[in-house]
Amino acid sequence: MLKNNIILTILQKELLTLFGYLNPYIETASRLFNIYNPYLVFSILAIVVVWGIYQGIKLYLSWKEANKPATILEVAPPTLTEQSSFTTTQLFTSVHGLLRQRSWLLRLFDVTKSYSFEIASTKEKGIRYILRLSTEDAQIIKKNLIAYLPGIQVKETSDYLNVSDQGHVIDIGLTNHFAFPLKKQDNLAEYDPIAYITGTMTKLAENELVAVQMVVSPVSRSTAQFVGRLRSLFLGKKDVLSELKGSNVAGSIFLTIIYIALQILLFPLGLTIWILTGGREGPILSINSLTAQLPDSTYRDIVETQIKQKIDQQLFTVSLRYLTVSSVYSSRSRIEKGFIAALSPFTNAGYQNLRPKRYFRIKTINDLLLWFYRRRLLGFMGNLILSTSELSDLYHFPYTSITKTENLSKLHSKELPAPLSLKQKTELDIYFANNTYGGTVTKIGLTADERRRHVYILGATGTGKSTMLLSMIEQDIKNNKGLSIIDPHGDLIDQIISVIPKERIQDVVYFNPDDIGYPMGINLLELTPGLNEEDAIREKEFIAESIISVFNKIYTDKYSGPRMEYILRNTIHTAFTIPDASLFTVYKLLINTSFRKSVVRNLKDENLLDFWKYEFAKAGDYQKVKMISPITNKIGRFLFSPTAKRILEQGKSTINFDTIMNEGKILLCNLAKGKIGEDNSSVFGVLIMAKIQLAALKRARMKPEERKDFYLYVDEFQNFATPAFAQILSEARKYKLNAILAHQTTSQLEDISLVNITLANTGTVICFRTANPEDERMILPQFQPYISQGEIASLPSYHFYMRLGALNPEEPFSGVTVPVMIEYSQNRVDEVIESSRKLYTKKYTGSSDTSIKPKEKQASKRVYSALP
Repeated sequence: MLKNNIILTILQKELLTLFGYLNPYIETASRLFNIYNPYLVFSILAIVVVWGIYQGIKLYLSWKEANKPATILEVAPPTLTEQSSFTTTQLFTSVHGLLRQRSWLLRLFDVTKSYSFEIASTKEKGIRYILRLSTEDAQIIKKNLIAYLPGIQVKETSDYLNVSDQGHVIDIGLTNHFAFPLKKQDNLAEYDPIAYITGTMTKLAENELVAVQMVVSPVSRSTAQFVGRLRSLFLGKKDVLSELKGSNVAGSIFLTIIYIALQILLFPLGLTIWILTGGREGPILSINSLTAQLPDSTYRDIVETQIKQKIDQQLFTVSLRYLTVSSVYSSRSRIEKGFIAALSPFTNAGYQNLRPKRYFRIKTINDLLLWFYRRRLLGFMGNLILSTSELSDLYHFPYTSITKTENLSKLHSKELPAPLSLKQKTELDIYFANNTYGGTVTKIGLTADERRRHVYILGATGTGKSTMLLSMIEQDIKNNKGLSIIDPHGDLIDQIISVIPKERIQDVVYFNPDDIGYPMGINLLELTPGLNEEDAIREKEFIAESIISVFNKIYTDKYSGPRMEYILRNTIHTAFTIPDASLFTVYKLLINTSFRKSVVRNLKDENLLDFWKYEFAKAGDYQKVKMISPITNKIGRFLFSPTAKRILEQGKSTINFDTIMNEGKILLCNLAKGKIGEDNSSVFGVLIMAKIQLAALKRARMKPEERKDFYLYVDEFQNFATPAFAQILSEARKYKLNAILAHQTTSQLEDISLVNITLANTGTVICFRTANPEDERMILPQFQPYISQGEIASLPSYHFYMRLGALNPEEPFSGVTVPVMIEYSQNRVDEVIESSRKLYTKKYTGSSDTSIKPKEKQASKRVYSALP
């Protein structure tokens, strides 16, 4: 007891001595605090104010950045996409570089830009890839996407999320420190995890919407500094995992509190078990069991290697969300469970995976998440930190060789850019379409010289051929060009008549065989007056070949052949010796013996005389009938067709094709099959094309500079195609007869060689969608290797591929026709038809001596000559 008192006394003395020693210092410190107290308080307040101003400016700049004009892009991949994980990683690396480009003010206040990468799905529009980004960066991103995947379609669109949509949002987070990577998805050729995500977005009901959203931004300055410290640890070969384990101080404190609480709660139970087992068993609970254990050395090396690979890449701050809009709770729950399960392939077993963040599921919190979703904003806290490779694994187009994503919106026919020569053209003779590639719109048209090399258009019905023809024709009419339209349906001409300007009404020659009360006269055997002997011989031969081509066109080989052609040619040349002879003169020569003898008696041509005297006359009656029946059957049918007879029987033509071509008139040929019959439509089409050819060949006697461009539009070209016309295309350019030929399918041509001849002599080839595989086989070589098998058959309506005729080889390109709006005017139609009747027709009265008007007489005077 005494000893203890002595010790206490000594301690008291020592303490008093110590406090006495410290007392001056304490008094000095107190005095200094009293003196500098106002300055200290002011300093603290100043720091708080500066910090508040800094945060206020940062918040304002962030708000301003978020409210910049934005553009929403819809990206449609080609049918075949096999971009590697590395390629997509490089795309996101370029995106990171673009996001890092900020003003000095944004860098000073550590305000980052953000883009939103989304996948949205509805029953109506399927699965679509959507990007939301600032308008100022839209063009750059478009170019990057096209460089990443040539043939991709990038177009601006509206937001898929309606204002009224009330959806449920799941926010996704990481389960461990962001430095631990997700599982790498290197081998997309074997399995593609995106297929599991898009798989949850199929089989939706009406008015249901499912979407994945990834708002991405470069990491903040503090995160970048932490990553820099990790890199320094790697360079110094220090313990990185220990740094990551201890970096979460708040988490460690939380685990310690849980540990102590569990120890208190479990102590009675543990003591009882320990007593009953004699001390052999009992709960052993340590703080390390609740925290991540450091792996062994081998596993540690693997983990550290993966961490280093992640932090060596560009890093993004990411808000990953999943939106479900559905009025049925069970359906929404099923979809969300499927999406959470679809994230499993990204789990890196043992230390990292993706899982939904846990919130109190109250309406206010969901509304806040939905507000962030609509605004495409990063979350306030708990965002993911992902590398470019991790982001590319989560967001890329399905690898089509192993996945068949249902309802994916994709581009079945790729878009091709316009060639440089087209972009540089400033003076187009006609403009009829647009090329859109990478956000750049280029006008598609043809110069006058390109049009002289002819245009060939192929495409199924309803794909846009007529729209393109209508656009071309309308411009030619308004530009005072001479042209002819041969239309076997009549619809194209019905629309064109309405756009004829008032000042060009008298230029219109409206050839309508169905207008039998006012028939035009076209004499197939009519010769141009004033020809010299050699030119007359050439013209007779051309006319004879044209008539034979007509017969071969509309009748099968069973009823024609060399013998029939031989007889017909001799008969035609004989008819040339008769004044005002017509096609029916040929018929009369064959069936009327007395008439034939009277004509043969006056023949001067020995070849013709020999034919009639020594070949035809010596045949028996039955043999003669057999010889001439193929011809008389063909011509005789026109005798019983008022439509054909009233046009072809006239000795003098009422229209002059030379005048039409050289004076730049408008010849409209309404050959509607539904009105005049298919055979009559074909016959008149071939005959008119033959007359136009002849008029073009006559231009050989004109100086080149005097030849006006004349444009021949032929819709459903297969109805009128003959070998003679296909071959004349090669010579028509120098006579400035410029053909625009359109039809539906190559299989409609009985002689497939006509397609090859036409393509060989055509400078510009335009191909819309075709339904016949044979068409693609024929036309695909024109566009290879730029498009592949199946892409022509998959073209949308009004879309086409085009190869431009030019002096130098040009790459093919894609295009979309320009819409043509024409208001039908019955008054204008009536004016045009009435004008054409007055100038170019005769009113049919049933008598053969009906005279034509003075102007028509002057236009139809002819001088006929016979073979010597």
